[in-house]
Amino acid sequence: MSKQEIKCFMCGACCVAYDISTLKKPAGTPCKFLCEDGKCGNYENRPKVCRDFKPDEICVLISTLDFKDKVKVIQRIYGISEE
Repeated sequence: MSKQEIKCFMCGACCVAYDISTLKKPAGTPCKFLCEDGKCGNYENRPKVCRDFKPDEICVLISTLDFKDKVKVIQRIYGISEE
């Protein structure tokens, strides 16, 4: 049985919740390229870690939450602490 691909909701929560060391971006801080619409302003030149990111079931489960709650839930589930 193959796993169905989950499409990105383009909410931008991952661009805040996770640490992106390539960009020297600490967890809990918005990426400098994150636009207000949740899209990447540097999409064509984004680092490999961002290109390789795959949305998962958590993205689906939190899709109805407001933005701040999405970030909090992601960080809680994955044990990410803000720096």
